[in-house]
Amino acid sequence: MSSLLAGKKTVVIRFSALGDVAMLVPVVKEFLNHYPDEEIVVLSNKQYADLFTGIGRLEFVGADLGDKHKGIIGIIRLFNLLRKQYQILSVADVHGVLRTHLLRFLFKLARKKTALIDKGRFEKFALTRKGSKIFRPLPHTTERYRQVFAELGFDRAIVKHAEATLVSSPKKTSAENIKIGFAPFAKHDAKMYPLDLFKTVVSHFDKEGYQLYFFSGGGAEKRIVSEWVSYFKHVAPIQKGLSIGQELEIMSKIDVMVTMDSANMHLASLCNVSVVSVWGATHPFAGFYGYNQNISNAVQVNLPCRPCSVFGNKSCWRGDHACMNQITPQMIIDKIESILL
Repeated sequence: MSSLLAGKKTVVIRFSALGDVAMLVPVVKEFLNHYPDEEIVVLSNKQYADLFTGIGRLEFVGADLGDKHKGIIGIIRLFNLLRKQYQILSVADVHGVLRTHLLRFLFKLARKKTALIDKGRFEKFALTRKGSKIFRPLPHTTERYRQVFAELGFDRAIVKHAEATLVSSPKKTSAENIKIGFAPFAKHDAKMYPLDLFKTVVSHFDKEGYQLYFFSGGGAEKRIVSEWVSYFKHVAPIQKGLSIGQELEIMSKIDVMVTMDSANMHLASLCNVSVVSVWGATHPFAGFYGYNQNISNAVQVNLPCRPCSVFGNKSCWRGDHACMNQITPQMIIDKIESILL
């Protein structure tokens, strides 16, 4: 934790997942821009600290939810830490899970003003149910975060989610000067494009001589990427054990990222990099599209069963995963080239 700031602060609580925490970054930045006399304390998983590095008037408190801050006793420890270290004015709960409900309750007992995110559960159920879907775009997650601040009395326009505001990558004349990032993995299988087909996409750009960068997690993902590094000719060396900050630094130099509906889509968005995202069981309408990304860069097929899930954690109703299998490699290649060429 960095040095203590003077003055009263708003605590903003958002634990995992990484992509959801990443979407908080533009909201707190805009909040601080609109309220130059306010200060923020972000409470999140300790491994996400790099997301908030360099933001003035913001303190990051990293929670160790697997050990020191695990369970009810751990949450009480967090509450006591925040109460002792900071003069807290209000609490914005932009997560809305059991541990944040407990934290918010403790702050209410301490007579602090609190506000809770509206996740739009019914809207999302109506969007993803098997029959009689209400198919319409729902508020973006950043808008839901913004509304929590508004309920605390910060009712100036903090941030408006707008599509296609990214600065286009400069057109480069030769493939060897163009960097393409590939992140073929996602937390749930229903959000992953078949790897053999994804490999076909990568092969196209490898043959053209583009600089290829791979992004993955550990375990099986790392083993697959290691095999691909040996297979393709124009792959940048993989650096092991990178922090989130180091990955963001690499992403910031990429010309276009190719991702699933995953954390890497959101990390690349923070770097102002255009993203071609591939969508299967989930849908951008649920409000989790990359911040300020152009919706036309989402590769997807229209099926009456889509979306069948908000998070991609449900089995395919059809049993054939048509939402991904009907996407051809050429559809993805064409979308990437529409940005680069």
